[in-house]
Amino acid sequence: MDFTYSKVKTGVPGLDSIILGGLKKDRSVIVSGPPGSGKTTLGLQFLYSGAKDFDEPGVYITLSQNIDEIKNDCKSFGWDFEELISKEKIMMVDARPFKIQDNLVARDDSLYRGEQIPFEHLTKLLLSSIKRVEAKRVVIDSITILAIQYSDEFYIRQGLQGMIQALENYGVTSLIISEYSEKTQIPLEWYVSSGIIQLGHLRKEDTMERTIQITKMRGINHSQQIHPVMIDKDGMYVKHPRINP
Repeated sequence: MDFTYSKVKTGVPGLDSIILGGLKKDRSVIVSGPPGSGKTTLGLQFLYSGAKDFDEPGVYITLSQNIDEIKNDCKSFGWDFEELISKEKIMMVDARPFKIQDNLVARDDSLYRGEQIPFEHLTKLLLSSIKRVEAKRVVIDSITILAIQYSDEFYIRQGLQGMIQALENYGVTSLIISEYSEKTQIPLEWYVSSGIIQLGHLRKEDTMERTIQITKMRGINHSQQIHPVMIDKDGMYVKHPRINP
């Protein structure tokens, strides 16, 4: 194993402990799980902490949820995204079909505005946004919304690979959110990413406990355990993380 890589702190207490100090810099990691497992919270915490604590600007691309709702939800954790946006430390982009605005991309990008968003145009939007704030972190929420628009698996895989390669070549560390449950087939994005953080639910007596597992983290001797996760007034944290894999 190569332990000389540069690390990026996630900003999620306990998570860095189970991946030997942080994510690999300039790599793309899938955050996957069913609804309600904490995927969006993890992504936003990664972005907010990066800008606030490590002076690493970030870009958040939403393909499903209204940005005003997202920012309002973040207030419950004490995360003031408005402040960071005003300081150009964070850029939040609404990339839902029919919602993309002309001023979010350069005039020569010719962004498609229809029912489907081609991967190459989302990639252009990402790179344009990264340039605007000199971003070091990116969160895409969620790639599943884009992938389900197409039936051609070869096109989806090719599009994902191209987008991830562009992000990594540009020098940003990305979390790509993906919908997944054990009842569905393994999504294509799992095969083309550097890592997979899997969130889930585990029944304990009469309650459901959130969990986190590092399913894949290329080049890192990560924990193989399933760890309990909590979400409180400060955000997400890994409960009693085991330091040793």
